[in-house]
Amino acid sequence: MINKSVPPVRSAVRRPSRAPWPYAPSLELPAGALRNYGAGRVLSAQQFVLAVGLSPQHYAVVSRAPGVGPVGQVLEQAAGFLAGCGAQITRVPLRCRMAWFQDSKGDFLWRRCVLFFARMFLSAMPAEAPWLPAKIWPAIALRPVVGHSRAHWEQVAQMLEGLAAGDQDLLLELGGSLASLGRRWEYYLAQMVLTAQRAGEFGPAEREAVARCDRLFYSIMTRYEPGYELLPATITRLL
Repeated sequence: MINKSVPPVRSAVRRPSRAPWPYAPSLELPAGALRNYGAGRVLSAQQFVLAVGLSPQHYAVVSRAPGVGPVGQVLEQAAGFLAGCGAQITRVPLRCRMAWFQDSKGDFLWRRCVLFFARMFLSAMPAEAPWLPAKIWPAIALRPVVGHSRAHWEQVAQMLEGLAAGDQDLLLELGGSLASLGRRWEYYLAQMVLTAQRAGEFGPAEREAVARCDRLFYSIMTRYEPGYELLPATITRLL
């Protein structure tokens, strides 16, 4: 494992501040009531999870309204409320029942729900840009993909920072999700770099884009997954 000291890379993205969430168990929106768990960490309506706070800056919000009645309007008003408070909204294709996270007594375990959404967020491959079909990496330019991936890793860093600040146990319970994502990313980037080098398309601009992403990745892994061992290709680029 590399022991080179690299200073933490701070995100260039402006981090919005979110207004304190009301501690009341529900928030009355024009379309209906929004249930509140963990001081705004999980928001629900009609026994469905609508939004989960992965960090004070990031909320995962379901992409389509579950249930019946005005829940669709509640969902969009909740997303608008969160965005107005400065949160970054990520839509997720889930229809998530609260019953999935209830114990034997029927109590809703909001921490388990946050972990479920966090693991799902960490399962998304950073290199899978939304405008690119799957498995065409040999045909695409390196720099746009690495740029998109760096933005994704910045979101990962902010999510982990938010979890760590709110509840260290939540961060520990993520287990190997971050390590698994990191390993898949390293293999993917090594393939991309090798392909670009063989094609003669690994110039100074591409080298700098990869270096910035490598430094951010190294900063995240050494802080939140200290036992993680980097691949030799990543170590070589960092050196």
